[in-house]
Amino acid sequence: MMTDEAHRTQYSMLGANLDKGIPNATRIGYTGTPIDKTERVFGEYIDKYTMRQSIEDGVTLEIIYEGRTHNAEVTDRLGMDIAFADVFSDYNLRERMEILGYGSRDAYLEAEPTIEAKAKDMVEHYLTHVFPNGYKAQIVATSREAAVRYKKHVDAALSDKVTELEKSNPFKLDIELLKRLKSDVIISGNNNDELHMKPYTDGSKHKTTIKSFKLPFGGEDEDVDGDMGIVIVNNMLLTGFDAPIEQVMYLDKIIVAHGLLQAIARVNRVGGAAKEKGFVVDYVGIGHHLKKAIDNYDEREQNEVLDALSFPEQELRELRASHAAVMDFFKKHGVTDLTDPDAFFDLFYDEDLRFEFMNLFKQFTKCLNLVFPSKAALDFMGDYESLAAINVLAGKHFRDGRLSMKGIPPKLRKITDEFLESRGIQLKVAPISILDEDFQREVGRRSRTKTQAAEIEHAIRHHLDVELDDDPELQASFAEALKKILEEFQNNWKKITEELEKLRQRIINAGKEPTYGLHRKKQMPFFRMLKKELLGDAELDEGAISSLVSLTQQIYGEVERELKLTGFWESIPARNKLKEDIQRTLLQPEHSKLPGIVQNRKRIIGRVMEIAEKNHDIILYAV
Repeated sequence: MMTDEAHRTQYSMLGANLDKGIPNATRIGYTGTPIDKTERVFGEYIDKYTMRQSIEDGVTLEIIYEGRTHNAEVTDRLGMDIAFADVFSDYNLRERMEILGYGSRDAYLEAEPTIEAKAKDMVEHYLTHVFPNGYKAQIVATSREAAVRYKKHVDAALSDKVTELEKSNPFKLDIELLKRLKSDVIISGNNNDELHMKPYTDGSKHKTTIKSFKLPFGGEDEDVDGDMGIVIVNNMLLTGFDAPIEQVMYLDKIIVAHGLLQAIARVNRVGGAAKEKGFVVDYVGIGHHLKKAIDNYDEREQNEVLDALSFPEQELRELRASHAAVMDFFKKHGVTDLTDPDAFFDLFYDEDLRFEFMNLFKQFTKCLNLVFPSKAALDFMGDYESLAAINVLAGKHFRDGRLSMKGIPPKLRKITDEFLESRGIQLKVAPISILDEDFQREVGRRSRTKTQAAEIEHAIRHHLDVELDDDPELQASFAEALKKILEEFQNNWKKITEELEKLRQRIINAGKEPTYGLHRKKQMPFFRMLKKELLGDAELDEGAISSLVSLTQQIYGEVERELKLTGFWESIPARNKLKEDIQRTLLQPEHSKLPGIVQNRKRIIGRVMEIAEKNHDIILYAV
């Protein structure tokens, strides 16, 4: 007998009846949240897949558990005003509630002033930590009544923030998007509900709200937009609800055991590059008593659960460590001035060191994204902005797309973009081409000869990879020339710079060479290949040119005709037919004077097919 969700159903009458009905059956239980009874009923584990393993495999995310309550031992009114009351602990609970002016835990959690204060705190946290990266939030209220009250105060807090941000918006939040952001309540209903609760118990409305919540901001599906940013619940959506776009849960309800783990797992779904971890912000005090909240588990299981959680203090330690790592990396290699880009260019000429920096900067970004914009994170922003500038400038210098701002989370991106713009660093302006008449003047701005050589070298590499990708012969000849220069004049940066400039001029002149009436992009790659295969590096006389042009035109005509067939490259018979047609052309008597054409025909046919496949779109669509 196999039982799913085995932590729920096997410990009461259902379990007893099954045991009685099939007493000799082998029992196998599946559960993501086992409790102490699970092992007693089903026996020892056959196999385990722990939360930590799931995180390491990239299936789920670690969760940051952040407490917003003071310890239960605080008994003075002033201490309680510093944070929200810990209502998880029963320690002096009655006395503590009386100090706050409430008769019970539920009265405190449902009180309008309590909910108003917490709603403001939640909105502040959401708008600074989660909303800038495009993710959404769930609030778990202690009761259905509290959930409805939360909506009123959340909406008011959002409206107040819009007014405030229109006056001052230091973190560059999207105010227009924020104005459209909606919240809704999803609660169960019964026949005795008061009128103010009924709008939030409608099942069909729930479906629309959930659909909107799961869509990204700005998304749309069947007349449902993605503007739903915050859902407020009591018991619904705490288990089995899968929304990768949800990054934070604000917990204002006492939940324990497997219910707690299943609830907080709503935020640990993988949901894009900017979602490094999930957040659970605790407003009832579970964080102070996490061991007790999961005391249904044995100590081993508790440790595995706790290992999947992290806390703000730990995130700050990791931020400090990641900052130290990247700064120590530069110090180790003698670079201390973050405002000297040429020093970094020299260092990053070594591709291994460049890759090491990428990883260190990526880790620093990840850690800062989790902590920013807390006060402690602001201490690191100056260095981060400087490193972001280095990252962008080095990417342009080396034409290395891995060094870019593409992986920077939106929350940090808006801040760094403004910094880069203030420094005159244009993200949308492509690096200057080697064909540009101002290229040499741009290179001359570099203060070091090695840096000048590196700029020319990587500009040439980029040109060969991008602009000559459709012409293998020309690409290969210039790549070989580049390799020869770097090997022959190794570390003689002045000479390398001079020779690279000569090579650049050769590449420019190649674009001006005669095409003999052939199309430069469509037909010349075939012409150059045929010349290389049949005549090598020999000088061409008029007769050779005429023969090669004629052969090129015939082969190109056959290629173009066949490529127009839908699904050509997926059809083996069609490809074989083209090969036969090319061979027939090569063996025509009029081409017999071209040296080696018969002996090398198989190689030539292979090269034609290679160019045709690589240049498929150019052949069919270039003008």
